[in-house]
This record gives sequence, structure tokens and C-alpha cells, in this order.
Amino acid sequence: MNAVRTYDQIYREYAAKIMNYFRNRMGNAWDVEDLTTTVFVKAFSKLEQYNGAYPFGAWLYAIARNTLVDYLRKQREIPAETERLLSFAVQEGECPETRLMRKEEHGTVWRHVKNLTPDQYRVIVLRYLSDMSMLEIAAEMGKSEAAVKIIHFRAIQVLRQRMKKQAGRNGLPSGCR
Repeated sequence: MNAVRTYDQIYREYAAKIMNYFRNRMGNAWDVEDLTTTVFVKAFSKLEQYNGAYPFGAWLYAIARNTLVDYLRKQREIPAETERLLSFAVQEGECPETRLMRKEEHGTVWRHVKNLTPDQYRVIVLRYLSDMSMLEIAAEMGKSEAAVKIIHFRAIQVLRQRMKKQAGRNGLPSGCR
């Protein structure tokens, strides 16, 4: 009975995060649910193999990543992440012009993210779309936490430079009045 409670606690703590991980990579809600279930089935069946060398969340994300890779190999398709990356939340009372500007800025940022180095891209996606800690990202990538922080810092610098450069070319939008 105690093990069942432990499974329940693990699921409650990580299910939303794992679903978010898949949601940011898949266009289909059913696939997200199926893949999330698959991750927990695999994790619970191999729980005795978890050795504690890395944070539990990083171990679970590694299972999620491998599950996604397996799924994509079977489907032979690229996940439709563009729509997800370009999506934006509508703020209550926001005028249409501001909403459109925010959507364009959001899309611009993610276009720049896609042009980062592979390590920088991976750190940014895991940090901001999968809501992983730097320690979890380090374990996922097989790097030290300090190395991941440096990669993150440099990626943010590059993004700021590119956004400033683009803002200078396009001029600043006027917004709502």
C-alpha cells in the first residue's frame, strides 16, 4: 500500500510537467496523453533501476525524451512545435494591436531560439517550455550545472542582441492609444 501511495505522489508531482514537455513538442492532445501514460508505465516498471545519482525529475525526463524519440521514429514525422511556440496567451482587456504585437514578438523570439547552437536551443527549451531546473537540465544533458548555466547565460545574451538588432531594423511599434 505504501508503494501505491509513492506512485501516486510521483504521478501528482510530475504528470503536469511531463504533459507540458510533450505538449510543447506534439500537436495532438491524444498523443500527449498517451505518451505521458507511457512514460509513467515505463518509470514505474523500472523504478528499482533508479539509482539516485541524478535528480528523479531528470531521470523521468530522460525516459520522456526516449519515449518521444521512439514515438517519432515510429511515426516518421517531425513534431509540429511551431504552432505551439508561436502561440500566445491573451491578456484580459488587452487591445487587438497589443495582442498582435506580442504574438509577433513571441514568434520572433522563438525563431531566434531555433537559430541558437544545439546546446543553447536545448537548454532554452528545457528551461522555459519544460520548466526544468538547471540541475535537471544538467543531468538530462550530461553536463555540470555550471556548464548549463553558462550555456543559458550565453543563449540569453545572443537572443537579446538579436532582438535589439531586429528592433533597430524594424523600429518600435506604437501600441494602443
